[in-house]
Amino acid sequence: MTSREQQILEWIKQNPMISQNELAELAGITRSGIAAHVSNLVKKGYLQGKGYIVAPESYVVVVGGITLDIFGIPDDEVIEKKSNSGVIYSDVGGLGRNIAVNLTKLEIPNYFISVYGHDSAGEEFKKDALEKKLNITYASQISSMPTSRYLYINQTSAKRIFGVDDSRIHDEITPEFLKSRLTILRNAKMIVIDPNLPEKTIAWLYHNFQQPLLADSINKVTRLKPGIEALDTLVLNADESQAITGVKIIDRQSAEQCADKLLAMGITNVFIYDAEVGFLYQNQEATIYAPVTLTKVLNTNGVGAAALAAIIYARRQGLTTKQTAKVTRVAAQSAMTTYLNIYEGMAPELLEDH
Repeated sequence: MTSREQQILEWIKQNPMISQNELAELAGITRSGIAAHVSNLVKKGYLQGKGYIVAPESYVVVVGGITLDIFGIPDDEVIEKKSNSGVIYSDVGGLGRNIAVNLTKLEIPNYFISVYGHDSAGEEFKKDALEKKLNITYASQISSMPTSRYLYINQTSAKRIFGVDDSRIHDEITPEFLKSRLTILRNAKMIVIDPNLPEKTIAWLYHNFQQPLLADSINKVTRLKPGIEALDTLVLNADESQAITGVKIIDRQSAEQCADKLLAMGITNVFIYDAEVGFLYQNQEATIYAPVTLTKVLNTNGVGAAALAAIIYARRQGLTTKQTAKVTRVAAQSAMTTYLNIYEGMAPELLEDH
């Protein structure tokens, strides 16, 4: 089997009812090219033909962004207006994508709805999605805009110095775009909302779906605010707390004040994280705090995505509030031990062993 045939076979395994047009779009080749590859797979015995399948009875839909992250970590504290020695990394990311990959690693069936470009970054994402068994059947590759990119620099303490976010393509995830995927959204047990989405799209999701809606904060967190009472769960980075609640998180007390305000807004569950302040899980039942116990935090860019995936895992397992707080902290702190967006060891066993 050729590498292209292997790729096509994996997409068909993910969705046996996928059309040849959809396969052509994913592969970036013509429909006739796909037909030839499918014919070869049949001849070689890998396919017996396409049949109907029933969608998973219980799955999550993630609506959000794909981004190619390029980031630098200096060797020492940054000196402004000077060249700082350090290490530069490149990693496929995006908040929505990171959440979907973590869910997949936790063996939670999910569909990832997003957009990406016909460019090198888009091709890198498709390859990465195939490797990570990410179901992108309902994502779309478009030619009008480049795949989103995010460039940022961290201090050695893992605190963000600045970032440049080129995510214009995510404006293409409109209510009209999602309406063509209405059935898959309506049948989801939970829907994850990425603040990278246009505000009108977030409002549409708020108003049209009754199942639990969950979100993670990023620098666009204010897009979540109008109608935020629709959220069941919000994972919040301390750096963005002031933008949505007016509370600047500097310690445990201010974190609890922030959580109190979010609960008063109508959100049911709140998880706040910060490399220096620690972790706080709060709802009407309890307030549970834990410090960061690592000797060194490498990066915090994938922490929120890991935490939100763990919360969904806990919900599906029927865990108590205390247990949920514990597994969420484990996932979040594990994500702090890698420079990359996804902690390689993320798995059900990681959460079950704690």
